[in-house]
Amino acid sequence: MDPARRPVIQAHRSLGAVPVEGKTKFSVWAALAESVVVEIEGAAYPLEKQVSGYHVGEIPGVHPGARYVYRVDGGPPRPDPASRFQPEGVHGPSEVISPEFDWSPGWKAPALADLVIYEMHVGAFTSEGTFEAAAHRLPELKELGITAVELMPVAACAGGWNWGYDGVGLFAPSSAYGTPDQFRRFVDAAHRLGIAVILDVVYNHLGPEGNYLHDFGPYLSSKHQTVWGDAPNFDCPEHGDAVRGWFIANAIYWLDEFRLDGLRVDAIHCMKDDREPHLAIEISDAVTEWATKADRDGWLIAESNVYDPEMTVPTVQGGVGFDAMWSDDFLHSTFAVVRPGEQLCHRKYGAEDLGCVLRQGYVYEGTLREERQRTTRETRVETERLIYSIQNHDFIGNHPLGVRFHQLTSDEAHRAAAALLVLAPAIPMLFMGEEFACEHPFRFFVDFSDPFMRQSVVEGRRREYPQHDWEAGILPTDPTAFESAKIGNADDGNAETRRWYRDLIAMRKQRPISGSSETRSVTDHSDIARGVFAWMYDDGESAVTVVARLVSQEAVEATQPIEFDESPGAGPPFKILLDSASIGAQPTTTDRILLNANQAIVFSSSSRS
Repeated sequence: MDPARRPVIQAHRSLGAVPVEGKTKFSVWAALAESVVVEIEGAAYPLEKQVSGYHVGEIPGVHPGARYVYRVDGGPPRPDPASRFQPEGVHGPSEVISPEFDWSPGWKAPALADLVIYEMHVGAFTSEGTFEAAAHRLPELKELGITAVELMPVAACAGGWNWGYDGVGLFAPSSAYGTPDQFRRFVDAAHRLGIAVILDVVYNHLGPEGNYLHDFGPYLSSKHQTVWGDAPNFDCPEHGDAVRGWFIANAIYWLDEFRLDGLRVDAIHCMKDDREPHLAIEISDAVTEWATKADRDGWLIAESNVYDPEMTVPTVQGGVGFDAMWSDDFLHSTFAVVRPGEQLCHRKYGAEDLGCVLRQGYVYEGTLREERQRTTRETRVETERLIYSIQNHDFIGNHPLGVRFHQLTSDEAHRAAAALLVLAPAIPMLFMGEEFACEHPFRFFVDFSDPFMRQSVVEGRRREYPQHDWEAGILPTDPTAFESAKIGNADDGNAETRRWYRDLIAMRKQRPISGSSETRSVTDHSDIARGVFAWMYDDGESAVTVVARLVSQEAVEATQPIEFDESPGAGPPFKILLDSASIGAQPTTTDRILLNANQAIVFSSSSRS
């Protein structure tokens, strides 16, 4: 069947090379081409052009494992735009892959409210840097209390190592990490441990090397550009429908054929689309339809960077219909307290902004169509669908030295900030190695072969982040940038920090912190002047308070202990449940809560009626 005529939620099953009953069906969209020939191990087979612009054909005797290329109007050999695997890299031939896999039965994803996410780069998570090696390490995350891993993009991109945001083979897991079946085995292994898998996908641009879509047709826009590469042609009056359908098919493909539980859509605000409705809304509707018919979860998470009031509103109510969104205000506001005057993004933050996040849930607001700006609210927004972190790949990697939170501050400040994060009324996300205060840097790294592109990356980083001194850093194109990013063994890290994270996650699961907002209230009891930031949860019978005192390293020695007495909803005696200054200690009862600089305490008390 012509892929353009298939229902949108099944279109991925016709794209590329699909083996069926002793033959393989080939289908490629090349609307402006007169002819497309598929060459399979030396033999050439012309495809038939459809009215939709797809070129299709069935070739008997072609089985999984066969390698092939396309020639468009007699041009040079090119990989399939919808290739399922590029065993020799993005410039080489594509491989026919079977979608069949023997999945373990019984998987049910956790509720969104139960997510504790672990962001991971497959290549740097283990010394081997493969799906298979990463699967063997998953029990470590299970023991920590992680309920979902979020993979940085795995779509095929140029070179042997890359952050993943330069993908050009959007349907093909990177051969640097393993085969498609090895990726499926990773997902299956995670599910057997009760861990959901979310994949980062990039629909705002294509990578600059190995991008052959121009050869096939108007996939890419002449109207829109990004600083990272070509923008897709979503809003073209003539060809936009086909391009949109192709990208929607990609989203459902990952969820359907790899049993992923969700997608994190990169820089969604940079998906240039002047049509109505925006492509993000069409993706949302298509994934909702697929999930309903497949009886599976298919979360959509937006990297919007700031709070978008429309993002998690259902599409039938005029929203975008996503399930959750990254909200980096928490991260940058926390950093502004412990490293005042430094900025790791283009938006400006001060110490008072962390109080703003605790009070209203965010600092900056914007939508797919509206610019970002500071806003003030009388009440706190529902934050259960916001994803908070104190570091992620951007926070660390956009620093010239790729240094982590504890290296920029201290172990004590790191642990105090972690308490506010893990016990926040939002979805917490850790970046790999954070839980044991990994000492290895996570710099930006790419492995482009083109000298011009290599130099462009170096110059582009300096232009995009002019506030940093880049002279002391390692070039992104230096192999050391990648090799040094491997996080190493947890046992070689900080055991106290690892225990602290494990205890915090366990506390989140046990206490009313992770309960429904309908059954417990959340209030902010911060004292910004003294560097005190606190959440208090009250379910009507008991109250749990999470309080952290954050100060800059320069102020630590001059800072005296203070008493935390801003908890109007509850009174003494207090039961100290966790204390970052006494990790692993048994709960104790006290009439006073004393805080040192960069210390966090979690305590409970009886609610006042």
